[in-house]
Amino acid sequence: MGHVAGGRIAVLGLLVILPGAVRAAEADKTAAEKAAEAFESLYGADVRRVKATRDHKDDVEFAGRFLDAARQAESQAEFMALLCEKACDLAGAFPEGAATAVAAMELLSAKAPGNAAACAERIVEVRQRQFDLSRSEERLKVGEALIDALLVACDAKARAAAYGDATALCRRALRVATAVRSEKRAEIDSRIRAMADAAKVAREVEELKGQLAKDPQNAAARECLVRLCLVDLDNPAEAAKYVEGVADESLCKYVPAAAKGAETAPELACMELGEWYRSVAGAAGAGAKAAMLARARAYYERFLSMHSSADLDRTKASLALKKVEEDIKKFGGPPRKSGPVDVWADVLALVDPARDASEGKWLRKGQAIVGPVAAPHTKIVIPVAPQGNYKLQARFVRVSGTDSVGFILPVGARGVTLMMSAWYGHAAGLGNVNGRDAASNETSIRPHTLENGHEYQLNVEVAVTEGQARVTATLDGKPLIDWKGPESALSHQGLWGPPRPGFLAVGFSNSTGAFNSIRLKMASGEAKVIRADGAIVPLPK
Repeated sequence: MGHVAGGRIAVLGLLVILPGAVRAAEADKTAAEKAAEAFESLYGADVRRVKATRDHKDDVEFAGRFLDAARQAESQAEFMALLCEKACDLAGAFPEGAATAVAAMELLSAKAPGNAAACAERIVEVRQRQFDLSRSEERLKVGEALIDALLVACDAKARAAAYGDATALCRRALRVATAVRSEKRAEIDSRIRAMADAAKVAREVEELKGQLAKDPQNAAARECLVRLCLVDLDNPAEAAKYVEGVADESLCKYVPAAAKGAETAPELACMELGEWYRSVAGAAGAGAKAAMLARARAYYERFLSMHSSADLDRTKASLALKKVEEDIKKFGGPPRKSGPVDVWADVLALVDPARDASEGKWLRKGQAIVGPVAAPHTKIVIPVAPQGNYKLQARFVRVSGTDSVGFILPVGARGVTLMMSAWYGHAAGLGNVNGRDAASNETSIRPHTLENGHEYQLNVEVAVTEGQARVTATLDGKPLIDWKGPESALSHQGLWGPPRPGFLAVGFSNSTGAFNSIRLKMASGEAKVIRADGAIVPLPK
């Protein structure tokens, strides 16, 4: 009896201990392990089932479901990343799944910039497989998409100073471009030469850093290093790290200011920095002249955007800008891919409801894009990815319903949704800020309603400087939003996630209406216009 009683006590003790042990074991699991368990619980059986069939359609269909789920799970980084990886694995094996696989990797790259290089490599794999299996009638289009993917991956390697890998990717792109007779062949040749020059400069920079490590008072090595970083690497922020102690007064004065970027420069400083960069370009080698002139151009353009008086300074800046543009062409600098900065572009004209609708039914009526059927969410992509600081002007009207009108806005590497009349008139604001939605964060306006049948004008400005973002908006000329904070604080709100990460989009919730005009103006950087099928077209003027 004593043994039995002792056994019972031991079992009871074990039962008391087990829940705590289980909780401890759960706590010890990594986020990745928890994400894998969640995925297996939700989708494991489905994945095994669709992989066992010979029909590719169900693989691609399920990959699309994973991508949709990833867009809704952005606040759970590990789970979102796993869903994106699984979507790419499942869809990327088949040509018809290429668009889904690429979209998954673009989403992961946008939400987890640290994975951008790996995502670029996965996209190359998908596009290469698609190209290898393509038929003659589609080979040209698929080949161009593969070239673009290779060049994006090349840029990622170049940013990591892996110039050998970058060159190899460029050479692959050149072989594809030759096979499809692409117009990008000259550009790729230029990139290959640039990679060789960059590798040489990188070696020189490392040698100079080594000399300074041994002798910090080596003024000649210090000035040479500053000039290499500033001019040959086109990296004023890196140059600023070594400028203290340089004898050249102009370097000491202007390099720290240039390191802050053109987008933050005060009006008068813009004119000075434009002139200084022109002088730097004059002394630069042939390979670096165009980059220095492009820096000068950015400062002159900012000055002109801020200085409205029709005086001598404006005339001087306009003439200097014209000369800089001519010199950029002469020295082989690339033209802007998006048209001039500080010029309004009609981006609503780019929208094709048949290709760009994400959710719900959309129609084009004249110049307007109309959402004629109320649904929980109706969203449509504007196939423009603004990469830099920008302004947006929109005219819209809600025709029926009392729920949200939303604008999905890229903000640097992240994004946010500007919502009006959200939750049936409960609030307006940015969703999300620090994980809090538009009804509960510091941007919230409660209540906020819109009048049906009234055409509103929305003006938005988005700017990011060294990780700090600012989003401002007015509605019919009255202040609506003015938020400043870390770019990392922003994310999209629930089902208002971007249909295409990095692209503009608009929509309605449980309402109908029309977007009558949407115009974009870049204050810095460029805007890429990429169709849903991967085709790149010019930004309209």
